[in-house]
Amino acid sequence: MVTARTRPVRRRPPELDRVVIVGAGRAGLAAAEELREQGFAGELLMLGDEEQHPYDRPACSKGILNGKQRPSDVVLPVRSGAAITYGLGRRAVALDPNDRIVTTDTDEEFAYDGLVIATGSRPALPESWPVGEPGFHVLYGLSEAWALRQDLRGAGRVAIIGGGLSGCETACTIRKMARDVVLIDSNHGVMKRAIGGTASEMVTEEVARDGVELRLGRRVKSVDHGRRGWVLTLDDGSEELADIVVATLGEKPDVEWLEGLPRWDITDGVLCDDSLRVVGAPGVVAAGTVARWPNLRYGIKPARCGQWIAAMEQGQIAARTLLAGDGYAESAAIMPRYWSDQFGLRIQVCGQLPEDADIAVTKMRPGRRDTARSGVMISYGRDGRLVGLVAVNAAHAFTSVTKAILASPYADLPVDTVRSGWRHLAAVA
Repeated sequence: MVTARTRPVRRRPPELDRVVIVGAGRAGLAAAEELREQGFAGELLMLGDEEQHPYDRPACSKGILNGKQRPSDVVLPVRSGAAITYGLGRRAVALDPNDRIVTTDTDEEFAYDGLVIATGSRPALPESWPVGEPGFHVLYGLSEAWALRQDLRGAGRVAIIGGGLSGCETACTIRKMARDVVLIDSNHGVMKRAIGGTASEMVTEEVARDGVELRLGRRVKSVDHGRRGWVLTLDDGSEELADIVVATLGEKPDVEWLEGLPRWDITDGVLCDDSLRVVGAPGVVAAGTVARWPNLRYGIKPARCGQWIAAMEQGQIAARTLLAGDGYAESAAIMPRYWSDQFGLRIQVCGQLPEDADIAVTKMRPGRRDTARSGVMISYGRDGRLVGLVAVNAAHAFTSVTKAILASPYADLPVDTVRSGWRHLAAVA
C-alpha cells in the first residue's frame, strides 16, 4: 500500500532511505531494478499516471491492435527482489526540490531522499482536433490502443495522421486486418525522421505496394465528423473520408509539473549533465524521453533520445548516478538503436543519421530492383568515422557492423573539460 510522508529524511547520498521514481515506463522500471541490483535496500516508490503496471509500449501498435495480445500479456517482467511499491493512477503535478516532496493529482505528498524523473513525453496535437470523441483515437498508451482495437471491428476505412515509426506500424497492423488505410504525413516519405531520407524513399515504395494510400507532403488542417463519417481537410483543400481517425504524431516532454522551478531548465525536457544529474537539483536524476543531456559519444550539445533501448540504458545509468551522490558517475554515452518489423521489412537503426553525413548504400542483392525487400545497408559517416547505420532486411550484416560501432571511441572531445563545465553550470544554478 502506498503511504505518504510529510517530511523527508534529509541525508546526503548515498545514504538514501527513500527513492521516488516518477514515471512507470521503461526508463523508470530500469532505474528501479538497477537500484536494487546495486544494493539499495531502502524504500522504493514508483508513481505513474496510468493504472497499468509498466508495460511494453511498442505493443500498442502491434499485438494489442491485432488481437494477439491482451493488456495482461504486455506487462513487463520485473526482476526478482525488486520490491517496488507502486503508486499507479497518480499523476505528479508539483515538485518542491528544497523540501524534497512530490505532489500528485490525488492531493498526496510523497517525500524523497533521491528522485528519478522518468515521465517521458505526452501527445501534442492541435487544440481544435476532437480528442476524446468516439472514433478519434490518439494512439499513445495501452488504454488508447485497447479502445482502438474495439473500434476497428466495425471500421472499413481508417485514416492515420502521422507517418512515423508508430504510424507505419499501425498502418501495417490494420492492413493485415483487411481494412483500407490512408496515411497522411507532411514529409514526402514515411519514417523519414526515424530511418533517414535514403531508406525512407525505399521503404515508402514498399508501403504503397502493400496497398496503403499515401498522402505525403500534406498537412491536416481540420478534422470534422459528419454524416459520411470523419472528414479530414488537407492543406491543399482536398478531403479524406474515414470511419476511424488515428493520430500518431506530435509529442512533447512531460515537464508541465516542473514549471516554475527557478533554477531548472525545462525548455525541451529536463536539462541534465552527462551523467543524467538534473542541473541545479541535488539528489535528482532524469532518464528517458524527458531527459536532455550531452551524449558525449556524439558531442556536447544537450539533446533528447526517445528510443526504447536507450530509455532502459538511461534508467540504469541514472540509478547508478543517484547512488554515487556527488561523487564520480559514468557518462551516459549511449548509442541509440531500435528496430521495427512491418510490411515484410525488418528495419534496424543504430547511432545518429545526420543529414550532412557522408552516406553510402550497400545492396545485398545488387541485381534486384526491390532494393528494400532484397536487403540494403545505409551507412552514415562523418570525418572518417561511422556514426550511424540503417539496415532493411539485412539483419546479419547489421549485427556485425553495429558491434564495431559500439566498440568505436566517442567523439574526439576533451571529456574532462566538458565535465568540469557542466559541474560549474550545476553549481551556478
